[in-house]
Amino acid sequence: MADNYNPFLDDIDSDTVGVSIADCIEVDVNSSQEELSTRKETLTPQPSELNWDIIAAKLIKDNLVLTALELHTELVESGRELPRLRDYFSNPGNFERQDNTFKDAGSLPLQRTSSVATFDSLDFARYSDDGVNQADERCAVLEFELRKAKETIKSLRVNLTEAAECELSSPTHSKNDNVSSSSEVPQDLLKPHEKRALNFLINEYLLKNEYKLTSITFSDENEDQDFDDWDDVGLNISRPPDVLHLYRDYGNHVIPAKETRDIGCGEDVVMEEQAEEVEADQVQVAEEERKQFDEQLVKLTEQVITLNEEKETLKKQIEILERDIQELNAPKMSTPMISPIVSPKKNESTSADLRGQDTDTSPEADSMVVQVGSPQPSQNVANTSANLSSSDKPLERRDISERNVTGGADLEGSLVREEPEGRAEEKLNRNISDAFREAMTNLTYADSILEGRLAEEVSKIARNDEGVVLMLARCLPHIVPNVLLAKREELIPVILYTVSLHPDTRERDKLLNILFNLIKKPDEEQRQMILRGCVAFAQHVGPARLEEELLPQCWEEISHKYQERRLLVAESCGVLTPHLTKEIRSSLLLSMLQMMLDDKANEVRQAVIKSLGVVLTWVDDQDKYNLGWELLCRGLHDSSEAVVATTLKVLLPSFSSWALELGRLEKQILGQMLKKLEDSVKNVKSNPSSDNAADVHSIQLYCQTLQTLTPVLFAAVLLSAPFTQGLDIEGAQPLEVTRFPKPYSGLLDLSVLVGSRELLAAQVGAFESHIGQSNHQEWDTYSWVLKEYLPRLLEVSCNLDMLYVDSIKALSKVLNSLSKTFGKSFTETRLKPKFQAMLNVPDEQYDTLIQSGQSALTKAIVPVFVSGVLSCYNTEDDRKQLATFLQDTIATLAVNHASMDSIQLAFAELHHNPTYHELLLTVLWNGVVDTSARVRIVTANMFTLLSKNIHEGLVSSRIVPALITLAGDDEIMVRIATVPAFGAIIESTTQKETLDRVYLQLQHFLDDPQYKDELSMLVEIIRIFGVVGPNTEPKFRDEFILPRLAAIAHTNNNTSSRNRQSEVAMGLFEAYSALSCCFISEVQIRDAMLPGLRCLRQDLEVLSPEHEVVVSSMIKDLESKISGRERAASGASLASIGDSVANMGEDAKSKIFNRLGALKDKSSASRSKVTSMFSKKK
Repeated sequence: MADNYNPFLDDIDSDTVGVSIADCIEVDVNSSQEELSTRKETLTPQPSELNWDIIAAKLIKDNLVLTALELHTELVESGRELPRLRDYFSNPGNFERQDNTFKDAGSLPLQRTSSVATFDSLDFARYSDDGVNQADERCAVLEFELRKAKETIKSLRVNLTEAAECELSSPTHSKNDNVSSSSEVPQDLLKPHEKRALNFLINEYLLKNEYKLTSITFSDENEDQDFDDWDDVGLNISRPPDVLHLYRDYGNHVIPAKETRDIGCGEDVVMEEQAEEVEADQVQVAEEERKQFDEQLVKLTEQVITLNEEKETLKKQIEILERDIQELNAPKMSTPMISPIVSPKKNESTSADLRGQDTDTSPEADSMVVQVGSPQPSQNVANTSANLSSSDKPLERRDISERNVTGGADLEGSLVREEPEGRAEEKLNRNISDAFREAMTNLTYADSILEGRLAEEVSKIARNDEGVVLMLARCLPHIVPNVLLAKREELIPVILYTVSLHPDTRERDKLLNILFNLIKKPDEEQRQMILRGCVAFAQHVGPARLEEELLPQCWEEISHKYQERRLLVAESCGVLTPHLTKEIRSSLLLSMLQMMLDDKANEVRQAVIKSLGVVLTWVDDQDKYNLGWELLCRGLHDSSEAVVATTLKVLLPSFSSWALELGRLEKQILGQMLKKLEDSVKNVKSNPSSDNAADVHSIQLYCQTLQTLTPVLFAAVLLSAPFTQGLDIEGAQPLEVTRFPKPYSGLLDLSVLVGSRELLAAQVGAFESHIGQSNHQEWDTYSWVLKEYLPRLLEVSCNLDMLYVDSIKALSKVLNSLSKTFGKSFTETRLKPKFQAMLNVPDEQYDTLIQSGQSALTKAIVPVFVSGVLSCYNTEDDRKQLATFLQDTIATLAVNHASMDSIQLAFAELHHNPTYHELLLTVLWNGVVDTSARVRIVTANMFTLLSKNIHEGLVSSRIVPALITLAGDDEIMVRIATVPAFGAIIESTTQKETLDRVYLQLQHFLDDPQYKDELSMLVEIIRIFGVVGPNTEPKFRDEFILPRLAAIAHTNNNTSSRNRQSEVAMGLFEAYSALSCCFISEVQIRDAMLPGLRCLRQDLEVLSPEHEVVVSSMIKDLESKISGRERAASGASLASIGDSVANMGEDAKSKIFNRLGALKDKSSASRSKVTSMFSKKK
């Protein structure tokens, strides 16, 4: 073919051709005479018809393999297949490289011609004029060799299967036969194919039953086997059932027993000596048979090993051929344009080759080649398809992942293109050359349209049967930029499918980069879509490719300028954690998250914390424990509250479960958190200034952390208890729904920590039964809670100052969670006694400690005990204990004139829960009727606290009667103490009847002559007027408060006592300052406000000139309002005057407030003086 010589086109006499060909044929010397005669008959030339067998022999002899292949294809299509060509091309040994030595010394290796040469033996100099056809020819031959190699593997697999079946075949017994025990079955050596089959079934069992880590380890230990493909086992049989099915079906199959026969000489009696001889012969025969079977077994085993080795060798050859095909089909960048139309300006050999590709069909192919420029037949030819042999049927198409597409060619139909169903080659009754037909067809295409990348892709699809995966890999980079941003997530499945199946690593990296850059700023839904795709990719490709391909993409996006992209990386680290190896989790993944924890975006750090929680759940390297603790502390001290909350909900449960597993929960996590809490309390106590905000925040943070860890602590106590063995789980009493408080995170649910709710119920029942015994056994974790954890918490509550209310509330929640989690029995027998021991005051130090404020009753332990322990359970007995403690504490503190801050805070905490309103009112009523005046005074002050945020029915039925009772008390100080409570009722209630009763009582205080000389009562009423004036109803303010204040100011103006005049004047100044911001009618300003302020100004001119300036400004402001309204009523310059008056009023008001600020420091001394005088008289 290369020499432009065609032996079929010369006009040679048929006899001469036949004789010349017959003389050149070499007959095998080893052939029989029959075969020789047959060949001579075959080679005898026919006078009327050219003998194709002679031509085929000549082509094979001269190694014109490709020409012989074309001839074979033509003959097959015409229904005249030659046995010689069929046998030659079906034997893969004719196309394999031979060694220098051969088993048959008389045979020589087949030397490759340039037509069938592989890539490494090609002579590129021969094809200097046409590189395209040269590549097609080499590609066709290589693909043919590849297909033949696959057929060889298939035949070897059949031989291996037959050998295995012969080896395993044995007679089958019925179930009714007596079978020897399994111990009698000989334990043979495990064969390679048996090992691979069992490995496949075991791996399948591990995956189905969620033993993923074990399956991964098992796969790593058997790297030479592909567990995703049963064909890799090497047996040409269908996949057997799974292990569970084989186990269940074991009873239906019995081990065959050895065949034995009774041999006798008839019905006569056999002598004992003859029986012994017969038995000895039988033993000898059995021994000989066993030896024969052993020899056969050894031979079969060696044969299986040999076949496996040949299979591996052929696999390697297939890989080499596939790589050659891929290199040959690589796009040639030097070609300016690839056109599907074959140019007519070719040499004769090239045209002949192209005609062969356009019209011929290989018997090994599954369809026909149809060039873009070739004419398409309009009808089917039934005779042609009917004459095809059984070996010419289309091959079964395999999945693209099984074929391992390389170079864009179909491995099973590489020589030809698939013809549409129902089409066949049509022979036209026209004597027109193919070149003319091609040139005519070219007129239908415009070269400008076929130029460019898209034309090249279309040409490849039509010409090369390129794989879909490779086509997608080339086209996706051009498709993605032209898709709308809002719809790009639709491309995620396509990209991931292409990445998963593409054979080229560089292309996969490009596609993964496209995936991560698909959307500039992906929102949450788009990120979740990408993350789901990453998980599917990880499940498909395994940890190795995941580490090599996907993680580098994540690493590159760590410092991206858009936070959405960094957020995607942080979230991907979490979802990919279960699919990575433990070494990568402990090293690379933790390092990436540690770097991203310094991100400036709160959302990114929040996602990092979540992913850290997932990663630490999968880390088993104890060397990373300290790093986990460091990351936990960084998350807890983050500046964002959302990050701190995520740390408490995700990272803290993850790390605490690891610490629980390692036995480090109590002494390391809880111990260190408790130590940090103690240090913060000490810092606050030693520095009570306003600069300790950071320490106060730390106290609340550590208290919240301890509260969050309470379920983990209780789980540690249960799991380490001595009674956990032998529990009756089924007989355990179910837990109540409200048995445990709601955890801060669902990950800290005790049923999740322990294992199940049934097991938790059994362990809790055993725990309460165990500690209910008088002399029960203690264990390490339980002893640590009793002897270290609780005492240190109580010590913290004693050292915490009463000023930090929020910190006290946080500490109360810790004790409340501890009490509810450990149960009522633990609270009654262990927790309450410890508090009571701390609150107990010795009799000899009773007065000294309480009055000096050194007693625990005046510290934060009281509200912690009340709201954290006593109020946990709401039974009748618990309510009695709570009421008794509150009443005793009030009496003790009141009698000893101690600070009431602790009990007031306890009341305030209980007041938030409406369940305890009745109980608190009952406790205060007992104080109303108490014999001690001091107790009654404290009780009146407590009513001020309870009068707000309580049901109005209780106010009218319980609080007002109690206050009226105290208002008629014999002690004047008790009556004075009720004034703030009445003011609180005026602010909080809206019932007219209740307000009327309060108004009447206040009027009684002002009009009763017995209070005329009570300065303390007057000052307290003035202060209450200033407090409730801006918040009360306008009618009460206009008709009662303002006239009363004016009357008091007028009376004070005529007072001779300088001390009394000063205290009343300062009280009036504060009250009028508060009322000046209210909307007051013109009549009230003229009749009440201005007269009172003028009297007050006269007093302050002497007592406090600096305050007198503020009062004068207030008077001018009010007078300007009145004068402005009068001028507006007269109708002169309505708009302009109104604006000037408004501006004047605003200027005056701002001047007043400026003067108030300037006088604030100067007036503090006067107010403190008034307060001290009030305290002395009390």
